[in-house]
Amino acid sequence: MKTINGKHFKLVYSDWYTVGTQIKPFGNGIPPIIIEFIKKIRQNNPGIDYNEMLQHEQKSKAIKFDHSEIINYFFRHYSNQIVSSKDVLDDDFIYIYPLEIKDRLEALSEENTFRLEGKEYSWFLKTILPPELLPHFKTGKVKILVNIVHDPNYDHVSMRAFEEQMQEMGIDSSNIIFVSGSKFDEYYQFYPDSKMKIYNGHLYLQQGTINMRQVPVVGQLGYVSEFVEENNLSYDIIRPYKFLCFNRTMHKPHRAGLGYLAIKYDLLSEGKFSFIQKLNKNTLRHYISKVTTPNEEYVSVLESIIPYELDTQHLPELKKSGFDVTNNKKELYLDTYIHIVTETFFGNNVFLSEKIFRPISNFQPFIVFGDYGSLAELKNLGFKTFEPFIDESYDLEIDPKERFRKIEIEIAKLKNKSIKEIHEWYYDIKDILVHNRNHLYYYYEGYECFEPIFGQIKSDYESENRNFI
Repeated sequence: MKTINGKHFKLVYSDWYTVGTQIKPFGNGIPPIIIEFIKKIRQNNPGIDYNEMLQHEQKSKAIKFDHSEIINYFFRHYSNQIVSSKDVLDDDFIYIYPLEIKDRLEALSEENTFRLEGKEYSWFLKTILPPELLPHFKTGKVKILVNIVHDPNYDHVSMRAFEEQMQEMGIDSSNIIFVSGSKFDEYYQFYPDSKMKIYNGHLYLQQGTINMRQVPVVGQLGYVSEFVEENNLSYDIIRPYKFLCFNRTMHKPHRAGLGYLAIKYDLLSEGKFSFIQKLNKNTLRHYISKVTTPNEEYVSVLESIIPYELDTQHLPELKKSGFDVTNNKKELYLDTYIHIVTETFFGNNVFLSEKIFRPISNFQPFIVFGDYGSLAELKNLGFKTFEPFIDESYDLEIDPKERFRKIEIEIAKLKNKSIKEIHEWYYDIKDILVHNRNHLYYYYEGYECFEPIFGQIKSDYESENRNFI
């Protein structure tokens, strides 16, 4: 899996700081007032967690852009190709100015606000782009690359607003690149005149194999994270529960919808579930109605039980979202058989997050409340799924209500099977579970999600007669 494609590129950063004898870059897109604040904290109060202050102790995140996956990729393979904005040369490299999203895409074009040391501030990204790079943006020597590969992208409005703002500054949209965790070809249907380049990659395919090699580790939720091993599987031990689902946040139709099904079919008595946010009845009904026709009694019961938690009871309310990928409680998997995955979205552009790779890492079959074509994409990547025991035709349904209806039928079937039947089926498909886990662990060892992305970027610019070594 090692065909490194980053050698044709250099990353450009405009602000730098010193740690010991090393000089390192700040992430691009951080307002100057925050950069000065961070420098002051590092110099005078190094024990203070400025990230906590700036990101989690206020309603609006102060840092909308920062380092993420791209710079880590270059640090691993091309650390000498991370340069200052003053070091853009007339050479054969293509220079990339990364804007790595730490918030929503609106931050690209709309007014951003934050509170710092008792004062309110506001800023627009276009006003803090480094002036020394503006000529290079205009000629295309430096490309602006917006990275949100850790999330799916459906926000054509914010993308278009950013594209238009850059055009107003004299930057042609052919010099703007978007990378997200899902394909977004519809953008060109909305705006056929756009020349922006749009790519996608599977970050969590890369992260999944890394996580399995880093255990045991104490995760964000405070417990020791470990993965199920093949020698933990025992036909002689019948597990007490059928289902496992880390539904977590509830502010999405398919997640509220699963909570509704958990009440409708009494799944809670036969599974381990997590429904964290406390939503009122009207909000629940609003979300659920987007995927199915709600029964008021079931909605009322759901409202009365949430928050319903597995491993987050000890967290303060503000930290019961945005969980990282380090949490893996082995015991929960060994107590259950079937993973119900509620992916990030329930739309039409496939995004595979850490949620789908958790059951794969822990020898569990799964049903996916996710985007149209999610199972097809997993198969393209070499994984196997679970027909005919589970009718997976739901994956072929573009309409979310029809997809939800078909998944509901399969969950009801599984609910009506005895634990013994589920146990027998589980061990009948053990070879598939082993294949999936080993395929992730061995085949994707060393996988870098940006390799194919940069390879395609290189190819696309070459086809436009750009110069590469």
